Amino acid sequence: MDTGGNTIVRTSSELSVGEEIEAWHKGRLFHRGRVAETIPTTDLFWIVDSRTGARKLLDVEALEIVRAEKAVAAETVRPETLRPEALRPEALRPEPARPEPARVDKARVAAPRPSRREPHVVWFSNA
Repeated sequence: MDTGGNTIVRTSSELSVGEEIEAWHKGRLFHRGRVAETIPTTDLFWIVDSRTGARKLLDVEALEIVRAEKAVAAETVRPETLRPEALRPEALRPEPARPEPARVDKARVAAPRPSRREPHVVWFSNA
């Protein structure tokens, strides 16, 4: 199945090391990263999360896994691979300068919210 250029993965045996994937659950993106290792017998696989750099163990049955397009740095794109319309002189004009954002008064900025997670408390009793 194809969703806007991205392919949905049904089993971990369809994945190969180095592929970029996205893991979705109920319409929300939970993880994005590069496949590090697959375990086809259990439909589990490891990724290196692109946001945190941490290894994550994902389950194909619990999440909707989608092959993602690899992001390419602009410096690595060769001019001959660009579309001809992108090489027109009007397309190469620099963008007009944007005004700088207004300065923010640090005293008026709200303090960061505390975590909603309650601390873990262990109770001991001599009774």
